[in-house]
Amino acid sequence: MADTFGICQWFHFRRYRQVEATIEGLAELGVRHLRTGISWADYHRPGSVEWYDWQMRSLSEAGLAVLLSVWHTPPSISLDPARRSTAVPPARTRDFADFVDTIIERWGDQFDVLELWNEPNNPYKWDPRYDPDHTRFAALIRDAAHWARVRGKPTVLGGVTHLDRTFAGRMSELGVVDMVDVVACHSFPEMWEPHATDWDHPDHWFGWEHRVEEHECWYGPRVWVTETGFATSGKTPGVPREELQVELLQAALQAPVERLYWYGLLDLDPALVAIEESNSGPREEPEYHMGLIRFSPRYRLSGYEKPAYEFLRARAAVEAVGADS
Repeated sequence: MADTFGICQWFHFRRYRQVEATIEGLAELGVRHLRTGISWADYHRPGSVEWYDWQMRSLSEAGLAVLLSVWHTPPSISLDPARRSTAVPPARTRDFADFVDTIIERWGDQFDVLELWNEPNNPYKWDPRYDPDHTRFAALIRDAAHWARVRGKPTVLGGVTHLDRTFAGRMSELGVVDMVDVVACHSFPEMWEPHATDWDHPDHWFGWEHRVEEHECWYGPRVWVTETGFATSGKTPGVPREELQVELLQAALQAPVERLYWYGLLDLDPALVAIEESNSGPREEPEYHMGLIRFSPRYRLSGYEKPAYEFLRARAAVEAVGADS
């Protein structure tokens, strides 16, 4: 598990205790792979460099192998600054490659792999009204991936919200797939809800082997699952969702991929706004309960663990004994 399994945890701006709690939890679970991010938009906020210096240094000193996801257009340099949306494409796509260079220059020794954008077919993360055929997106990724390659950093093309064959075809046609080292897959089996916009639907899911094979047919053989998970609170009454989270985690651990990241470790603070909602999307309550640990104001771990966390902790203990024998 140590070589293939990771956790995805987003850190909100200047939430220092959130980072500390994540480091503590991953150590207890014996997990060294972490997917997290640096927001291009937040980088334009006062105090951002000091915050990201601390975040990246803390993760590096903890010995974590970081997949660093970089996205969110700064609204001031977008095609439509008046919208004040991080989903509007930048006016000059090559600005993203310049930012990638900044990240590699400043923190390149503190992360392992660079993920370029996230869910580009999600209208709340890349607004299709400004780029209906993803031509601008392709240019943005090609330039950034080229420069990362020059600087010696492997890249992952950010995963889409479902297997979008039209998007996959465009990424191949426009030369994006040839420029990256890995293509990400996002899948959330059994997360379909009556009003959800982005979860997999029942008639789209036939198991991990099938989903990975589908992605490989479109993108080639190197596919990572960079997000999968299951909310323990949802709209279906009477369903034992915490137990189902354990079952789905066990199934995900058997996915035939080199790397898989479970989303996430900590439930989202209900006082915060998820990225979709901040860009005029709906508030989806399940998104606030995707963690292995229930939310507490000080991000406490003990006493807030869900059964899936206990499962991973027990598994880590068994693997540690095996490694010592």
